[in-house]
Amino acid sequence: MSPKWSDAPPSASDNPSFRLVRTPAEATLSAIATCLDLIGCPTHYVHSRTIPCEGSDNCEHCHAGHSWRWHGYLTSVLTTSHEHVLFEFTAPAADTFRNFITATGAIRGCHFTARRPSKKPNGRVLICCKPTDPTRIRLPAPPNMKDLLCRIWNIQSKDAVDAPSSRLPIRGLAVDASDADGRYHQPTSSKSNGNGSSNS
Repeated sequence: MSPKWSDAPPSASDNPSFRLVRTPAEATLSAIATCLDLIGCPTHYVHSRTIPCEGSDNCEHCHAGHSWRWHGYLTSVLTTSHEHVLFEFTAPAADTFRNFITATGAIRGCHFTARRPSKKPNGRVLICCKPTDPTRIRLPAPPNMKDLLCRIWNIQSKDAVDAPSSRLPIRGLAVDASDADGRYHQPTSSKSNGNGSSNS
């Protein structure tokens, strides 16, 4: 009998497991984006979990009167633990990331922090972005985020469809409050401070 030594477990690339993380209430999340782009979709909060909206024509949750909210996702490596995670964010944060892409040409390698100044679980989120030095850091390969989310939501990825957005990167941001949603308080606007930061 001869053991087969290695310095890492066998690859799980065929069935990756990523923890879904959100901005914590009392701590600052610090991470570096590993994806090539952002993705997102309208979602509902039903039975204590976030699930995708299938569109007002086909969605049973829309018909039941549940409000929807757009959520975006990117994969990133936490700078404190080096864990590769899937980060969830809302529309105002998406504009901060998109402004970063406009300024630098890419989201991969973006070092961002996310915090809630109010220190409340449903408080608005402040995102700050800055580039990293690509010669000083080696990032893991970008995973397929659509497949990751479909696994989390227990749906077939082939059933998901792309719905391109006409939303343009903007420096000043005003977001109308959505219908009542118990996860978030309802700000009437959100503003970028012009240096890569935004409230969400």
